[in-house]
Amino acid sequence: MTMDFNNQTGNLPLGLSMAVAMNEQVKAGYDSLTETEKEHLILKCKDAKSKEEIDRIIASLDPAENIGSLFRGPSIG
Repeated sequence: MTMDFNNQTGNLPLGLSMAVAMNEQVKAGYDSLTETEKEHLILKCKDAKSKEEIDRIIASLDPAENIGSLFRGPSIG
């Protein structure tokens, strides 16, 4: 049985889905998150007010970055 990438990422915002599909570091970072962290990340992307904010969120998925920093500090909203 083959896995359809669209089914795997169907709930991801378009920018995040494309970044995961096209960048191995971003995919590795996303895959290393817990399910709860993935849900928070998806919500952050959906709530982003600009492309720059989404780019910053996606860049944080680079394993060299501290992904945990996304989930600390003041919450949005």
